[in-house]
Formats: sequence, C-alpha cells, structure tokens
Amino acid sequence: MSGRIIYTIEARCRDCYRCLRNCPVNAISVMNGQASVDESLCILCGNCLKECPQNAKQYRNDIEKVKRLVSEFNTAVSIAPSYPAFFEEWECSRLASVLRKLGFKFIAETSVMATDVAVESIEYYRGNDKSLLSSACPSLVNYIEKHQPELTDFLAPVLSPMTVSAAKIKSELGMDWKVVFIGPCVAKKEEAERPESEGLVDAVITFEELYDWLKEESIDFKNYEESNFDQQSGGYSRLYALTGGMIKTALANADNLNEEIHYVCGWEEIKDSLSEIPKKKNFVEPLMCRMGCINGPGVIGEATIFERKRKVIDSFKKKSNALNCGERRPFTGKITRSFKRVNKVAIEKHDKEKIIKILNQKGIMTEEDELNCGACGYNTCRDNAEAVLNGKIELESCIPYMRRLAVQRTDKIIETSPNGIVILDSELNILHMNEAFKKFFACGNALLGKKISRLMDPEPFVRLKDGNNEIVELTEEHKNYNLICHQILYKLPEEEQYVGIFVDITSTILNEEKLNTMRRKVVEQARELLEHQMIMAQNLTKFLGESAAKGEELVEQLMQLSQEEKIHSPGKGNDWIWENYSAK
Repeated sequence: MSGRIIYTIEARCRDCYRCLRNCPVNAISVMNGQASVDESLCILCGNCLKECPQNAKQYRNDIEKVKRLVSEFNTAVSIAPSYPAFFEEWECSRLASVLRKLGFKFIAETSVMATDVAVESIEYYRGNDKSLLSSACPSLVNYIEKHQPELTDFLAPVLSPMTVSAAKIKSELGMDWKVVFIGPCVAKKEEAERPESEGLVDAVITFEELYDWLKEESIDFKNYEESNFDQQSGGYSRLYALTGGMIKTALANADNLNEEIHYVCGWEEIKDSLSEIPKKKNFVEPLMCRMGCINGPGVIGEATIFERKRKVIDSFKKKSNALNCGERRPFTGKITRSFKRVNKVAIEKHDKEKIIKILNQKGIMTEEDELNCGACGYNTCRDNAEAVLNGKIELESCIPYMRRLAVQRTDKIIETSPNGIVILDSELNILHMNEAFKKFFACGNALLGKKISRLMDPEPFVRLKDGNNEIVELTEEHKNYNLICHQILYKLPEEEQYVGIFVDITSTILNEEKLNTMRRKVVEQARELLEHQMIMAQNLTKFLGESAAKGEELVEQLMQLSQEEKIHSPGKGNDWIWENYSAK
C-alpha cells in the first residue's frame, strides 16, 4: 500500500457503506462487503477517513521517509498556517524548539508566502474577463481535473503556499536542502508529487503523523524553551487556513457581502458555486473541508471547530501586533503553474433495459417506486443501478431493497411456521393470522379486524395488556377445536400490539395419557399376579404341611408296630418286620 495515499484495511471493514455514502465523487467500490478506493476517481478529500467508524480507511504514513531525510540531509520544515488550531498558545511558543529536537535545521511558517499567492491570484482575476477559482486547495484541483475538466481553464494558474514556501526556502538555503511540509491535509501528499512541486517539496506529513512521532520520541513540550521560527509571518496571512482567509489576505477590506468575490467550503457549497462559474464573472475561494483547513482529515485534538477557529484568530491578533506585518518582500521566483487536461473519467453507460432489469430485481417496478433516497451514496436509484452494472457496488447497497428482503423473509418465516401466530392491536382485534393459526382454530381472513374473543377466551391477552409482565406463558385446552396448546404471548410496546404463538401439543398430551393408561394397566396386572402368587404360595405351604404331618404319623405307627413285633416274636430281625408290613 506504500504507493497509495488512501487505502482500506480489509480486516477492519465491516460492510457499513458509510464511506460510500459520504464520498462526494463515488470513488468507493464495495464488493463482497469490502470497500476499496478507486484512485482514478478519488480526489483525496479525506471524507472517508473522517467518516469510517472502524478506522478501516487509512492514509499513507511518511514518518519513516522524513526521518531518513532529517538524518541524511539538511532539512527544513514548513508548517501550515492552521497549526495554532491544534496546539495551546504556550505549546505554539515552543513548537520551533520541539521541531529542532526532531532534527529540523530550519523552521518556517508556510503563511510567509500566502500573501504572494493570494495577491497573484487576485491580480490574475482582475486581468482577465472570466471567473476564477482559487487553486490553493489540492482536493478542489483534483476534482476539477478528474470530474469537471471543462472547468480547468477557470483554475488560478498559481502555485499553493506550500510549494511557494518550499521554493523560497531552497532559494535562500540552497537546492541541496530538503523541505518537509506539515499540515492537516492528506491531498498535500499527492500535490508534493506533481511536476510543479518536484524538487521543491520532498515530503508531507500531517499533524496526526507529527503527534505520533512526538509520542514515539517521548517529547513533552514542557521540557523545551520558547523560541522563534526562522521564517514567520504576520498580518492577515495568518488567517489563510480559515474560510475566506485567502481573500482576506489579498484584500484586507474584503467581506462575504461582495457579490463578485465569494468563499465557500464543504462539498455542497462548492457544487453550487461551480454551476455558476461559467455564467458570470466571479472570484471564488473554495475549500473542500467544512470551515476550512482547520477541519482537515489529518488534524489532532478534541477541540471543536469553533474553538480551533478562535485559537487561529487569537494567534493572528497577538502575532500581528508583535511582528512588523506591514513590510512585504514579494517572492521573485516563479509561482505560476499548469493543470492536467485529462479527459473526464469514463464511466460506462448502459441501455435503459439493463437498468430497468436491475431496478426490477430490487423490487422497483415503476418510477413511483424509485425513492432516490441517496442512502447508498448515489443520487438516484438509476445511478445506483449503473454502478451495479459497472461492478462498483452490489444490489445489497440499496437499503430499501435490503429492508424489503428482510420483511419478505420475516413474512415467509411467519407464514411457513408450523406454530400458530396471531397479532392483535391495542384493542385485541386480530391484525394478522398465519396459515397454521387458521388451521388450528378453523377460521379465515373474515375474522381480521374482529375480537380474539370470537375464537378463544381472551383472558391471557387481557392479563398481558393490563399487567406489567412483557410475556405470558401457559398451556391451555381449546375443547371446541380438540386442541391443546402451549401458548407464548408477548407485547410489542412501540407498536401497541400483542403477539400470540400457539404450539400444538395435543398429540403429545394424548400420547402421554395413553402411556399413563398403559402404565396403570401394567401395574394392576403386576399387582394381580403378585396376589395370585402369594395365594399359591400359601396353599402350597398348607399342602406341604398336611403331607408332612401324615408322614410323621405314619412313621410313628411303623415305629410302634416294630416295638410290638419284637415283644411277640423275639429273635426275628427287620426282614421279618418288612415282610409283615408288605403283607399288610
């Protein structure tokens, strides 16, 4: 990315389209949720840098380049006239010492040459019979060259104070010196690489980069003494960074009530002024950043724009009184310039049928459907369709289209849900029923607008409406419909509506009842079997007891008989006894 001035860190880009919506020239492409900068269209205004909430947009950091210049060459620094806006007064008095600590050997205020540029521009305007646009703002120059080249002839052919300041420094110190510009503008990095600045401005860093460098070196202003710049300006050139500052520098009595001389800032004002340029002779000082250079993309600090403006004005008042501002020594070097006369960036135009096809895909079927809301970053729906066809953005860049898709998907989910869903208004009238609900309660669209009490007991909804709970959950039997439902009812407070979700658990309940019945039968059968077994055991015990008693009685009889035989037939053994027993 070292060669690109503004680029995107893809890992941080979150598909928010904010940079696209805030780019005045549609130089942002968004594909697959990733934003990228089209260099052929980009004017380096820095809006995307200021607007990106994730810091995914970054600009090229040139601190290491400046460090090398400082370490290898005699290096001077030219600091933009907006610097009092970003430092406290006591810090401004020590800024020269701090810059010398960083290694710069010559410290100059860029505004030293602002008067030359302003006066040269006004004189050129007065010597011609056409309108003139100040060319000090590099973003404005980029816009004219890339997007309205037919207005190139209206640009003042005068170098910016940055380049003229560098030329003055090198004319006095030698061309072997290096010059670094510090300011709030990212577009100055590109201006330093243009042919007219070649060999004059060797590097550009922003105040933000300077601040990071100071932190890296652990430099604290409190530890340095007050000192003066080697070149410092006075007079109205110290106001050059403010809106109208250039005109005030050239014409001390100028104000914005002059119908011929104007100053504008911000894209909307510039766009309006450019439409008037060819019509009537006017001098216009345009600055792309709202409120001027004190609001560039490379600024630091938390001060408001109005606080920054006040600080610049306060510095002007104090410095102008302290310095001899009336004496001006015009720069004798060349301060004129030329501009690129390039063809307007070609954007492919597509036939009406292709555009209509894209519009239809987004649900735009008639001209009345074209909202032209501009939320996508394009002025009209047809411009958006052109960008889609050119592969710059996706259909998803259209917010109404995405909202329509979301609603359709939500509707589809509701309509295809197996659960019954009903939506009621604040009076508990039916606003919507999905197909499952209609099937559960055997109803149709004829009940829309009717009370929910027509279908069921409204008590749960009344409880939800009148109570403090946001949700009511219950299981209820609807006997008229042979239905048992688990019901979840909740509020939509902002819409003053109530939603009911009905989950059919009839089969589950019935199956559970069948299972419980089977369980009861099994238990009963088991009890009966146990009782039967106990009776059998009792009877068996009785029979065994009787049999044992009879056996015992028989044994006793046998023993008695044996004794009797021994008495009546002595000498005979047991064989005789068993023979007689068998005979019996």
